[in-house]
Amino acid sequence: MKIEVLLQRLELEQARIASDALGHPAGKDGFDYGRAVGMYAGLEHAKRTLIELVAEKERRDFNL
Repeated sequence: MKIEVLLQRLELEQARIASDALGHPAGKDGFDYGRAVGMYAGLEHAKRTLIELVAEKERRDFNL
């Protein structure tokens, strides 16, 4: 599977979480908001980790 596909899927999921949290805030309490923020941050961390992993592999391959 291509890294671009994984990153795009993570970004779509981030957008969905943000939209849900902001689009329907009336019925949510502090816990639900914190959960949404945590999920969004976790997906961002996953994206950064994948990008760093690919960059590291490219550096290793280039140095050989």
